[in-house]
Amino acid sequence: MIELNWKTVRFIVVGVLGALVYFLCSYLFLTYTELPAYASGLLAYACSFGFAYLGQKIWAFRSVAPHGVTLVRYAVLQLFCAIFAATYTQVGVSYSHLSPLILSALATVFTGGISYIISFCWVFADSPEQVEEFRKSESSLMNLTSSKSYIQQYWRVLLISIFGLIACGLYTYLYYYMPWGVNLYAGHDDAFFIGLARSLVAGNWLGNYSQYVLMKGPGYSFFLVLTHYLGLPLYLLTAIFHCITVSFFAWVLYRLSLSRVLSILVFVSLLLLPLVISSGRIIRDQIYPDQTLLGFGALIFSLFVANTTVKQCATALLAGVMFAWLWLTREEGVWILPAVVVLLVYALWQFWHSRKLKQGLVNSVLVLMLSFSSVHLVFQFINLQVYDRFIGLDIKEKNFKAALSALQSVREGEVISHVPVPQAVFPAIYSVSPAFTELKHFFDTDGLAWRQHGCGFYPWACDEIAGGWFIWALREAVASRGYYRTPKMASDFFARVADEINKACADERLHCEKSLVSFMPEISQQQIDILPDTLEQLLDVLLLSDYSASNMRVHSAILGSYLDQSWVMGFLHSQDRFISHEGIHLDKRNNRQVFGRYAVVNKNIEKFEIVITDNQGEHYPFTLQQSASQRDINHFYPFIMRTACPNECTLSISVAGKEEFKALIPDIDQYYNQTRALVLGNMQVFFDKVVVGENKFYPVFVAGERTTLKVRQLLLSAFKGALPIVLFLGLIAFFVLTVVTILQQTLSVLYVLCGAFWAAVFARLGILLLVHISSFPAFNMLYFMPVYSLIIIASLMSLYLLIAFIYAYFSETQATGNSLISK
Repeated sequence: MIELNWKTVRFIVVGVLGALVYFLCSYLFLTYTELPAYASGLLAYACSFGFAYLGQKIWAFRSVAPHGVTLVRYAVLQLFCAIFAATYTQVGVSYSHLSPLILSALATVFTGGISYIISFCWVFADSPEQVEEFRKSESSLMNLTSSKSYIQQYWRVLLISIFGLIACGLYTYLYYYMPWGVNLYAGHDDAFFIGLARSLVAGNWLGNYSQYVLMKGPGYSFFLVLTHYLGLPLYLLTAIFHCITVSFFAWVLYRLSLSRVLSILVFVSLLLLPLVISSGRIIRDQIYPDQTLLGFGALIFSLFVANTTVKQCATALLAGVMFAWLWLTREEGVWILPAVVVLLVYALWQFWHSRKLKQGLVNSVLVLMLSFSSVHLVFQFINLQVYDRFIGLDIKEKNFKAALSALQSVREGEVISHVPVPQAVFPAIYSVSPAFTELKHFFDTDGLAWRQHGCGFYPWACDEIAGGWFIWALREAVASRGYYRTPKMASDFFARVADEINKACADERLHCEKSLVSFMPEISQQQIDILPDTLEQLLDVLLLSDYSASNMRVHSAILGSYLDQSWVMGFLHSQDRFISHEGIHLDKRNNRQVFGRYAVVNKNIEKFEIVITDNQGEHYPFTLQQSASQRDINHFYPFIMRTACPNECTLSISVAGKEEFKALIPDIDQYYNQTRALVLGNMQVFFDKVVVGENKFYPVFVAGERTTLKVRQLLLSAFKGALPIVLFLGLIAFFVLTVVTILQQTLSVLYVLCGAFWAAVFARLGILLLVHISSFPAFNMLYFMPVYSLIIIASLMSLYLLIAFIYAYFSETQATGNSLISK
């Protein structure tokens, strides 16, 4: 039992003074500086945190433990107390009738009590050996020197910690005001991930099964769900996740290298990187680099830093979960395997050399593999419960891959660059595959639109379904026949297609050439001939050569209906990034907009009369905009009808003096899923949607957005100048280190880390190169985002190791020379 004594009194006094420091600093920053409120609060909290930590350690508990231990523990304790206080308050508000004053008082007492007990028992608890050693050294002359060293070390740790907190705070402020972009019409990207998150929050897992549900991993959707439940704006949580990841990785690097300079350089470079390369679009690539870094940081700590079983197991568990989450975020996670294998092989060799092979295998390697596998097993088990199939992503399902490989293997005429299955091949496949023949109607009618997606990138393929778009067109075709009602039906259908084509290939009814990778079409000679130009394009993207300040998105943008926009901003707690002009009609003539399509079925000209009235019978004028030059694949032409009728409006259409159609125009945005055309005289008509007024969201562009834009432009100039130099020197340094390592026949942990990260860089670039020359344009900064992080780490580490080697070599040479002179 912990008794109330002077230590307790000192603890309470420091806590009260810490709160007073926060109040005073916050007031001074807000009153006498031009700092934003967010930055002022953050700086005030940093001052309060530093004061409270010093007061508790030096005066309240008088701990002699090193700051490297107590500072980390104290930060963890404060984070835990903040979460406890928030949770306790929320539970109290939701399930009790206590007044806010009593709830706040109880939360303060309980949080303070927990903080005191944990501080006494763990944060500032000194081991008997530390206390005894300190007492023995009190009377010695060395105590003065050690105390000075102790104080110097303490101040260094404190200053670095404060620097890190301020840097993270400034980064979070800047990133929060990044342009906010989302396209709710992008059914395979933005809208897809947001839709999965919506289903998860609604308790409907990933939604009803279709060709979309398991086409991409839900990793980013899990992050969006976390954003929703925490009540934090999306960009704020993204920035916090990045700060935690970069701080952890820099700390792990310091524990290995013992170099503050290297760790700080890596920390600052990685921290600022997203401000340069991020597009601000709400898409999975925004968290993908941080997943990679956090996974590698945890794995490195478990293999090379952790000195206890608990630390090894905990960080190996974290690494496994992070890599599994990464695997569920993007489909090409295989690129990290070379780096992981390099690290594991070297760690096992070290474990064996130090006679700790069994401990290392169990605590690090086995826990890593079990945690990684467990996440995927849980994901597939839930799919089994919901969709009656033990399956992960069905785009990786064996029968789908087999069918895709079989289709791409058929040859008729010359290979067309970036076209996996040319139109000339379809008749040959139809002749041997009854299953694939079922899709003929789709590819000849509704599927014609898929031929246009790659036309802008590959003009020679305008009449073909190009590259990566064929996968989605194939899935749409199969869904049109009803085979995507369940995973088993889809899998069985693809198995039939693969079996029928493979049999035709085997008995030479079809000429086939198998590809090594099922998702990659055959590479044509044309693509091989232009490979040098393609590599030059890759290097341009890698070095940001074609990226300038004018390419940066300035304003936030959200595409979609007004209702969808409003829901998304509320779901992601980002309403402050836009201003709603709800109810403010900028153009009274466009108060109501009716969108639809029409087709003329015969040449009989009949008189049409369109009347729009309100509930009082008053007539309102309208405009009708038709587009006779743009028609869809079913030969329907679009139209837009606009009217200023305010509310409770009725649309009436008469043909040859007889009213054929009458309906209310809704007062809110509404979509229609009209399955059959409405016949009005010599026309067929579809009504698609009604958009009410000019209600829309306009992006906010104030001080925060302007500051972020200016900082991003400055950082871009700095990174464009530094990145080519750092990359070039880093590669040279690693080459020299490799030669030295071979000659000396020694391997250091840091050199192995450099090798692993360079391996990951080239593996990622190799995959992007193959995708670019075979499937679709992959030289996009979104796909390069994890590469930039690893290049910075590998280059800076290589340069640090080379400088350290040169310094050690000349120091040893000088020492040898001095020894010879003295003799």
